[in-house]
Amino acid sequence: MVSRNDYPVRIDRRVFVEMADGVRIALTTYLPDSHNDGPFPAVLESLPYRKDDDCTARDFSAFAYLASQGIAGIRMDIRGTGASTGIIENEYVPQEQDDNLEILGWAASQDWCTGNLGMWGISWGGFSSLQTAMRRPPQLKAIAALHATHDRFACDVHYVGGSLHAAEQVDWPPSMISANALPPDPDIFGDGWFDEWMKRLELTPQWPLEWLKHQRRDEYWMHGSPCADYASIQCPTLLVGGWLDGYVDGMLAMAEHLACPTRTVIGPWGHHRPATGEPQPTLDHLDLMARWFGHHLRGDNNQVMDMAPVTTFVRTEPPYDAAVVAGHWRTEPAWPPPEAVPWERMLDELDGDRTTWNGPQWVGKHAPAWDRSGITSTDAGADDAASMTFTTAPLIDPVEILGNPEVQVRISTDRPFGLVTARLLIVDQEGASHLICRGNRNLKFPRGLSDPEPPIPNQEMTVQFALTATSAIVPAGSRIRLAIAGADFPIVWPPHAKFTITVVPGESRLVIPTVPLASDPLVVPPANDPPTAPVDFLVDEDDWRVDSAAGRTTFRRQVQSTQFQPDRHDLTYSSDQAWEVTVADDDPGSTAVHSRSDLGLSRPGWDVTTSGSLHIEGREDFKVEIRLSATHNGVSVFERIWNEDIPRPWV
Repeated sequence: MVSRNDYPVRIDRRVFVEMADGVRIALTTYLPDSHNDGPFPAVLESLPYRKDDDCTARDFSAFAYLASQGIAGIRMDIRGTGASTGIIENEYVPQEQDDNLEILGWAASQDWCTGNLGMWGISWGGFSSLQTAMRRPPQLKAIAALHATHDRFACDVHYVGGSLHAAEQVDWPPSMISANALPPDPDIFGDGWFDEWMKRLELTPQWPLEWLKHQRRDEYWMHGSPCADYASIQCPTLLVGGWLDGYVDGMLAMAEHLACPTRTVIGPWGHHRPATGEPQPTLDHLDLMARWFGHHLRGDNNQVMDMAPVTTFVRTEPPYDAAVVAGHWRTEPAWPPPEAVPWERMLDELDGDRTTWNGPQWVGKHAPAWDRSGITSTDAGADDAASMTFTTAPLIDPVEILGNPEVQVRISTDRPFGLVTARLLIVDQEGASHLICRGNRNLKFPRGLSDPEPPIPNQEMTVQFALTATSAIVPAGSRIRLAIAGADFPIVWPPHAKFTITVVPGESRLVIPTVPLASDPLVVPPANDPPTAPVDFLVDEDDWRVDSAAGRTTFRRQVQSTQFQPDRHDLTYSSDQAWEVTVADDDPGSTAVHSRSDLGLSRPGWDVTTSGSLHIEGREDFKVEIRLSATHNGVSVFERIWNEDIPRPWV
């Protein structure tokens, strides 16, 4: 085996494959250079995130390690992005999967490939792996999906519990406005790059406009959602997620429902690569993937299938989003855990303070990130005081929570709309409360997320919904608290006007899945340092703050980074994104989001920039404004504004 400090690999960034319709897909191949000349099994990663500048460092860390283990890598720029031609019409469109199938067929025919292919990816790459596996290409023998989902409507960055995401609207979506507008790098693409760039700028649709028009789980969202056809995925599937990541429910839903050979690992991280994950402890996902693909693509006898079906990190004490989380690992023979026992309480059995809520709208600000590893939460005491809380007495014995807590509430709203949110917390012996997990339900979706129905004002209804899957040991002497409100901001975009909700505690319950405490915790060594590419990170800053003044609460964030690649003719890639989410304390209809994303590529004699912005506000309609501009060597080459009013009947 090659030393972890030595990663000989042959890299070719200028590989182009013509699709059936004439579009040219750009690839980078990573071939092992420490073995014989092959052939090798190969693993494909399909992404819209640019392989030759933005993602050079992260690509190298994965593919150099796989190459050191005798597994070739193929990194693909999806059509319309990076150095590929064509137009990227939206996320996860059928054309994307068609292209993946063609690339798998091309790879299998290369003399350096055995014909056995895998796919892997984190987030979009995980989605792409699952969606391609649903098509059952014969070359695809195994996949590894990290931080992906089973349900594109219920468990993605667009909607949550039937409501629109708020903060997520100004994070990833506007970053893609400017990223999709960047040109091919002439150093990779060659002549014609400028003309291709102009086509890209003129023809690439602005995705947020389409997303906002689909406000329930319809066919638009079911395409590419494994929950629509779990049985279609038949190749062995490795699933890796994190308790603080917004996709953890997707990972565990697939662990439960996929019939193909699967292994699932859930760690303490957020939306990060486990080898460098936050919070720690880390896990060597590169070695795990090399063993997974080594076994399924090459027949290695490496005991990877001797792993338990499900391995999870047990979080033993708060805070759960600190830099290092206390805990240990445990294994399960299936999901949900066969030993799970429901801990159930009616809310009137708990210590409650009130049964109605009509504000303030900032409830939730103590933990304002959907991916909770990005922004550390604080004591939830102020939010709890503005919520309906139901709290146990101090526990005599510790309780281990593992799985999805559920709430069933008998509730009414005084308007033909409303929102109920639930936060599950630990209250420690000093009285500080710490978020375990959260959930919500738009009251226009009383039964399911596909069939909206406005509630009848002041008429009681029963609503049942799950909170995000979680792991936590509640120590003896601590208390369990359920906090119910009509806001969880800035995670959930509130209804268009003020409303009051009333809960009937005697007909409402909390159900928590509990498991016996592990008597022999599993020991998992932390990750070794992954391979590093010759990329210098000159700037890497993240500034976050909450401003409360004059009856309005505003969340602001600015993230900046600059990368320098001396081996790419002194290429510099820069990114500067800033956003804000704001709401008046007593007016949910005042909610507004704004974001800008500025990107730049330069080397001596060549400089390009793109600048995109997204603004959404509105009561009866979402009023959306998207701006995009681009420059070449300081001269403006493109500028356009999109304005659209989108009715919001269900959100």
